[in-house]
Amino acid sequence: MPDFLKKIMPRKLKLSIIIVNYHSKNLLLGCLRSIFWQENKFSFEVIVVDNDEQKTIEKPLKRQFPCVKYIRSPGNIGFGAGNNLGTEFSRGEFLFFLNPDTIVLPGAINKLVAFMETRTKKKVGIVAPVLLDENKKPYPLQGTAELSPLTAVVSFSFLNKYFPNNPVSYHYWLKNWDKTTTKEVVTVPGTALLIRRKIFEKISGFDQKFFLYFEEIDLCKRVKESSWGIFINPSAKVIHLWGKCTPGSSEIKEIFKKSRFYYFRKHFGITSASLVELFLRSAEWLAQLF
Repeated sequence: MPDFLKKIMPRKLKLSIIIVNYHSKNLLLGCLRSIFWQENKFSFEVIVVDNDEQKTIEKPLKRQFPCVKYIRSPGNIGFGAGNNLGTEFSRGEFLFFLNPDTIVLPGAINKLVAFMETRTKKKVGIVAPVLLDENKKPYPLQGTAELSPLTAVVSFSFLNKYFPNNPVSYHYWLKNWDKTTTKEVVTVPGTALLIRRKIFEKISGFDQKFFLYFEEIDLCKRVKESSWGIFINPSAKVIHLWGKCTPGSSEIKEIFKKSRFYYFRKHFGITSASLVELFLRSAEWLAQLF
């Protein structure tokens, strides 16, 4: 943010809600309604970063939600980069990164902020809500243990498909958690993630080399390594209309694989990354044959 803007901007707020939009106009407007149609007990702002190549949401956004801060990105710069851009224009003590394909249920934001402020036994760096499907049922897999090369080889391949209760996958996917109690985890979904601003800035935000996928795993890993706790608070609930923003395609699959390789290369070295990728791609090829 330019220095002159910093000088004229008002004092800090309690919360900045940052939403990166990409081809999600109607979903975005529904998400914003869910935020503004409930009582929030503190000062907050909403920032929408427009990652669309053709900017079509600015007019309806300003017409229906004139209080929302609209940020025009240079193009589709990626999920992490879009969130970093939105953060540059934010003032919140806490940052709530939220997908546009979500509906925030009443009280969720208040509960997340309260959890962050009142939890004293352990330093809380990140807290996330429980994610629900369209029928308001919790998704079975959300939040994970640490993602290591061994975990990836077992939990991302046919080994997990044919032996779903193997000890590696069972531990990684937290299958013993019933989604009704607060859970400390290593990674939370990037769909809805509340983080302390001072931590986000200390670790330099999202790694923009992840265009899409694995950026939240990387972010959480760096937060955890900075000795901050990461939790999912089931009293806060958000509906996630899964997959509406990123429909499956061969391009998306390659982006996923590229991010996966970069994650393991960054944290475990080129040899481990290459072995993981070789195994998972070979397993995928074999699965297609049979």
